Amino acid sequence: MGHIKRSHSVWEEPKEFKLERFLNSSIDYKGLDYELLPFGGGRRKCPGISFAVTINELALANLVYKFEFVLSGEKSLDMSENDGVTVSKKFPLHKATPCE
Repeated sequence: MGHIKRSHSVWEEPKEFKLERFLNSSIDYKGLDYELLPFGGGRRKCPGISFAVTINELALANLVYKFEFVLSGEKSLDMSENDGVTVSKKFPLHKATPCE
């Protein structure tokens, strides 16, 4: 019995790191989808998952607060919003392209 993270029936080229697999994917990191289990799943799920997610959000917030990010090559940024239960950008900041 092999590991699911290296199973050819689940992943194409399972031994290669391909970040684009998870772009625009419905796979959740919280242990509900068994294709991706960074924090484990079920009864043996990591008890620190909420702490880890909070720390990652805090680190990102500190980067945004302490640094000035600029667009490369674009003169302006369209800040139009979609209507809905939550507010989201009408147009994404960038198109998701595969890494080279």
